[in-house]
Amino acid sequence: MKKLSILLVGIITVLTLAACNGGEGETTSGSDVIELTLWNDWTEDRPENTAYKKMVEKFNDKHDDIEVVIEAIPHDQYETKLRTQAAGNQLPDMFRVWPGARLAPLAKGGATLSLDSIKDNWEGEIPEGIMKDYQYDGVQYAIPGNISETSLIFYHKDMVEAAGFEEFPKTYEELKSLITALNEDGKTPISLGNKAIWPLQSVYISTIADRFTGSDFLPNAISGEASFENEQFINSMKVIEELATMKAFNGDMNTIDEAQARSEFNAGNAAMHFAGSWAIGPVLDSVENVDNIGVAPFPSFEGGDGDPAKIAGVAGGGIALNSDLSKEEQEAALEFLKFFYSDDMYQQLVKANIIVPADVKMGEDIPQVFQEANKLAQGGLAPVYDATLSPELTDIINNGLQAITLGDKTPEEVAKDMQEQAEKEQ
Repeated sequence: MKKLSILLVGIITVLTLAACNGGEGETTSGSDVIELTLWNDWTEDRPENTAYKKMVEKFNDKHDDIEVVIEAIPHDQYETKLRTQAAGNQLPDMFRVWPGARLAPLAKGGATLSLDSIKDNWEGEIPEGIMKDYQYDGVQYAIPGNISETSLIFYHKDMVEAAGFEEFPKTYEELKSLITALNEDGKTPISLGNKAIWPLQSVYISTIADRFTGSDFLPNAISGEASFENEQFINSMKVIEELATMKAFNGDMNTIDEAQARSEFNAGNAAMHFAGSWAIGPVLDSVENVDNIGVAPFPSFEGGDGDPAKIAGVAGGGIALNSDLSKEEQEAALEFLKFFYSDDMYQQLVKANIIVPADVKMGEDIPQVFQEANKLAQGGLAPVYDATLSPELTDIINNGLQAITLGDKTPEEVAKDMQEQAEKEQ
């Protein structure tokens, strides 16, 4: 009888424990799996999407207790769906986000979880100036996976050397001397295709203006704490005016597009071409001698208030977490992010010629032009104008810069037009 009583107590205890485990859900049982849904727009067959999906597969293979489930949504529908779900408080566990103004509403509304608790994981690996792209009010909400640089100077080494320069100019005064020397030799200094009117703004002014004004100027001018009629901002547009006046560009710059201008450079019909990281692959694929191609940052400008180490660019590839995750789900999601944004993933992206925020080691199989372009990002990112301005302000500066090259407007007039529009929007 005593043995039967002990057996009954044992059975009841086991059933009770089993009941308790089942009531707490699958996140507390060692045998259960925490499932995390990840929304993204990785639907296209692109190298970065392949790398991202591989990292998810690797994570799932290594973790029996966590399963990341990908739900890919076409890019054109993604942001609309994300905003709709956010408004209805029905966001998935994890979701791809873009920095700056596109992240701000989610962070401000409390929809995303702070990543400050794991931010130190990338200390010394990703510069703070790049991490800031995914911060709002000083709080980290995603980790950058890749970078799109908008302001690189590609050049033919032999043409620059023939003009009397052993190395590419580091200052604007030296760059002007190079342009003069090339013109005297009958060479086109810079191949520009501004038919679509965005290159002079996105490629040129984004970095040139930052050299003059510093990176705080643009958000301050938009918010009303600074004015677009600032002398340093006007000085940056005077650079465009001066380059046009000294015939730094090809004569048909406003009637050919960016791809045509790049083709002219690739063919050796111009010494330089200013473009973003998107041009690295097309340039390397088209030129006869890859070793003759160099890449340089924009030069420094005397009297500028900005950091000459910065380059205009935008970080991407960030994943945010739903702020409503349970404690167990949060721990699983944070573990995933630490695994995902690792040297393994950045190496995969580098091999696909994609600029990454981390200063990773590269083998000899990686072209020198790409390695140099990747290093430039380590100086930090300056804001890209058309990624920051409203569509109306972007139109004004795009059209205004083209008008400056034609002599139809002065930098002061363009600055005045921008300030008037900014005041309407404040």
